[in-house]
Amino acid sequence: MTYTYFQPEKEFSDCFRRKPFLFSHNLDTNDLFSTQSVEKLAEIWSRDNTKSGFFYLDRKFREWGSEDHKASLVEAFRHSDLSRMRMKLSFIHTQPKYDKVLETMTQELSELTHVDLGKEYRAPMETLFLTSPNEFTPYHIDSEDSFLLQIQGTKTIYIFDGSDKEILKDLDIEKYWAQNEIAFREEIRSRGVRFDMEPGTGVHIPMHFPHMVESGPTSSMSLSIGYESIAFDRDLFRVNHQLRKLGLNPTPPGKSKVIDNTKMAVFAGAKTITKTLKGLQHK
Repeated sequence: MTYTYFQPEKEFSDCFRRKPFLFSHNLDTNDLFSTQSVEKLAEIWSRDNTKSGFFYLDRKFREWGSEDHKASLVEAFRHSDLSRMRMKLSFIHTQPKYDKVLETMTQELSELTHVDLGKEYRAPMETLFLTSPNEFTPYHIDSEDSFLLQIQGTKTIYIFDGSDKEILKDLDIEKYWAQNEIAFREEIRSRGVRFDMEPGTGVHIPMHFPHMVESGPTSSMSLSIGYESIAFDRDLFRVNHQLRKLGLNPTPPGKSKVIDNTKMAVFAGAKTITKTLKGLQHK
């Protein structure tokens, strides 16, 4: 069964992993993503501490799995037009039927991109984003080559060229994966490409292409399908961050497999030593 009817086909093979592009789909007509179906998902996620995501209400972060989170998540979803909410439901493909959506989409995208996504990437991730009107998702980067599909409402996303070192430096990537911090610089604002999203449209976001999102005047629902390369290891960026703090100038990840392997071996050894020392302290 085809879920998405991705168009235009040529953009996928020409631009995948290289630059963002708009496409069309028909997932907004799928009953699995109706308001009623997604409300059931939210209820499941609110009851199960093993589920993950994030939840902001009235611009305040609610600890996932806390009693505060459980009590307010579904209610906020039902009144999302008024609740100033940003909600992320991660790994929804762990639920029946949603797994088939991801499986079918991965097959279709492999054909369109001419890339065997099952071999070159880790297990894909299916994530649902729900936002109230006029919410803002700050400037950030992701580790996946992703496809964001708009299902309900509208949003505007600004995407910046992550291959441009004037926009995104190696230091920026290191700091993001080490400290979850990345600063937006006002001087690059004009270099972001604007994509206006409505139900039935989607956009491809290559890995490490910075972006930020503004929700429209009504509640928004969008689905993200993310593919993380088996060659990507965020710990390499974290190691480089620590080496730089020691006054060294480390080689960027991916430039030398030998150097990368050496760094990870040292990192693994340091973690083992730290764990052993902590264990001894508690004896």
